[in-house]
Amino acid sequence: MVDLARHVHVTALFETIDAVEGRLTPNELEMVRHLREKYAEPGHGDFDDARVLEVILRNVEIREGYDIDARTHTPRAIEMERKRE
Repeated sequence: MVDLARHVHVTALFETIDAVEGRLTPNELEMVRHLREKYAEPGHGDFDDARVLEVILRNVEIREGYDIDARTHTPRAIEMERKRE
């Protein structure tokens, strides 16, 4: 059976994401595009798809709070000491 409530909730999150799409990272954009294809028709979806979109929106807010532009900011890297064997 189709869970229309979940479908409506996820499609509403897509509308919110449309407003911040220019601030998404490439991997977030890829996930959003995948989920848009998945939700093109009612009846497809998993229980955690809405949570994924909510986390993406939260990440955008966090980056704004720290004044990080996902498109131009250099990703952080942790340099690890390597031992020669």
